[in-house]
Amino acid sequence: MVSTVTAPLVIAVDCSTTAAKAIVVDAAGRVVGSGSQALDTRSPVPHWFEQDASQWWTATDAAIRAALQDISDRSTVAAVCVTHQRESFVCLDGDETPIRPAILWLDGRAEAEVRTYGTERVELLSGKPADITPGLYKLLWLRDHEPETMARCQRVADVHTYLVHAMTGRWVSSTASVDPLAVIDQSTGDYSDELLELAGLRRAQLPELVPSGTTIATLRPQVADAWGVSRDVAVIAGTGDGQAGGIGLGVTDPGAAYLVLGTAVVIGSETKSYVPARAYRSMISAMPGQSTVETFSSSGTYLSTWFRREFGDPGLAGAPDPALERAAADLPIGSERLMTLPYWNGAQTPHWDGKASGVTLGWQGCHTRAHFYRSLLEGIALELRLQLDGLEAARGEPVEVMRATGGGARSALWTQILADVFDRPLEVCATAEVSALGAAAIALTAVGAYDTLPAAAAAVSTTDAVVTPRPDAAAAYRRLRALYERVYAQTRDLLHTLHETPLHETPLHETPLSKEISP
Repeated sequence: MVSTVTAPLVIAVDCSTTAAKAIVVDAAGRVVGSGSQALDTRSPVPHWFEQDASQWWTATDAAIRAALQDISDRSTVAAVCVTHQRESFVCLDGDETPIRPAILWLDGRAEAEVRTYGTERVELLSGKPADITPGLYKLLWLRDHEPETMARCQRVADVHTYLVHAMTGRWVSSTASVDPLAVIDQSTGDYSDELLELAGLRRAQLPELVPSGTTIATLRPQVADAWGVSRDVAVIAGTGDGQAGGIGLGVTDPGAAYLVLGTAVVIGSETKSYVPARAYRSMISAMPGQSTVETFSSSGTYLSTWFRREFGDPGLAGAPDPALERAAADLPIGSERLMTLPYWNGAQTPHWDGKASGVTLGWQGCHTRAHFYRSLLEGIALELRLQLDGLEAARGEPVEVMRATGGGARSALWTQILADVFDRPLEVCATAEVSALGAAAIALTAVGAYDTLPAAAAAVSTTDAVVTPRPDAAAAYRRLRALYERVYAQTRDLLHTLHETPLHETPLHETPLSKEISP
C-alpha cells in the first residue's frame, strides 16, 4: 500500500466477463486500494453465454467497498469511472427489471443472423466486420427468436449504461461504451437510424450518448453514503475495456499498439479519423476525435486454459502449469513440424468466419502434449502477426511499439514466442488491472489532475519487462508464417462442410453397455 497518498483520489471499475474489479488511484497515478468480486456465467445451450445483469451492480458495489477499506480519508475521492466487457447487453422492461439474462460478447447464437444481415452497408456504418461479437446480431436474434422479449423491452443497456444508472439514476452512457453494440454510425458518432430500423429499436430504448470523460452526474445519495464518500463524487463517462486497456498502457497515438492476452486476444491502436477496413474493427475512441482500431480473436487464453484443463494436470483444473511451460519451452521452434490453426471459437480478424474451426497439422509419433501446447501458443502468435500486418497495411501507418498485458503476458514462454514472431520488442505490463487504470486516467483528466488524457495515461502506465526478439528465432518464424498463412485458405471448404454436416445429438449404442458381447 502506498504510504503517501496524493489527492484527489478516483475510483475505477472494470466490470469484465469474469469479475468486477475496482481500484482507487491517487493523483500521481498510483493504486492505493483494490477489490474484486466474481461474476457467474451460464451456458444453458452450447455456445450460449449469459449472465444475471443484477450481478453487474452487486459485484461492482462489493468490489468498490473492498477497494475503499484501506482509504482513511474518503473525502478526497472526487470521481468514479467505469470500464466494462463490451458488446454484452441486457433487455429491461418498464419497471427497469431484466426480462431475460444478459447476452455476452462471446455468445455464438447469432451465426445465422450474421450471415443474413451482415452486409457491406452494415459493416461500413458500424465499422464492425460481420461477426457474432457485436450486439446488433444478438438483438436481431432476439427479434427473430424471442419476439415477446423485444415486445416487452423498454430499454437496452450495455454494462456501462446499467452501472451508471445504478450509480446516478440516469440512462446515460459514453459513445465509446455503446459503440460495440454496432448501432452507432462511425462517421457521425450518433445512433444510425438505418441500423436501429434493422434491429427494430427506437432511440428511446437506448441511452443518451455523451463523450468519454464527460461528467454525467453525482452519485445517488444512498450510494455515496453506503461507500462512505462525499455526495458530490462525480460519475465520469468511461469506455469499453479494450479502449481503456490501451489508455492504461499509454497507447494514445498511431505509433503504438496494445496487445491484450486475455480470454480473447486483441491488437489495438489509434487512428486520427475513421478509416473503414475489414482488417480490423473500428471503435469510437476515448481519445477525442480519434478511432480505436482492433484486430480480434476469441481464442486467446481460452485456448491454453482449455488445453491444460482437458490434457494437463487434473489437480490444476486448467490453471497455469510451470512444468508444462518448461517442457514446451525446451522444444524447438515450430514444435517439431506441428502447426495449429487456433480457431476453437471460429475465425475473426481477418477472415470473419464463424464456420471455421481448429486444425492441427503434422502429427507424428514423436509428438507429446508439450508439442501440442507449444503449437497452440505459436498458432495464436502467427495469427496475431497476420492481423498486425493487415492492420498496418489498411491503416497506412506502422506500429513501432507493442505493449502486452493480460493473463497470457505472465507466460515467459508465450511472450518470447510473440516477440520473435512480431520481430520487434514487446513491452510487458503484468499489472492485472490495465483497463481499470485506463478508466482511472479518464477520471483523473476529468477532475483536472492532468491537462490531457495522454498525460494521465503516461502517469498510470508501467512496464515490467521488455522481451527482445531473437534474430535466429525471428527468421525461423518468418519461414513458418509463409506456410501458416496457407492453412486456412486450403482447409476453409472442408471446415465449412464439416460445420454443416448433420450429427447425432446423442450417442448411439447398438448393444447395451451392460450386456456382454460374445466373440
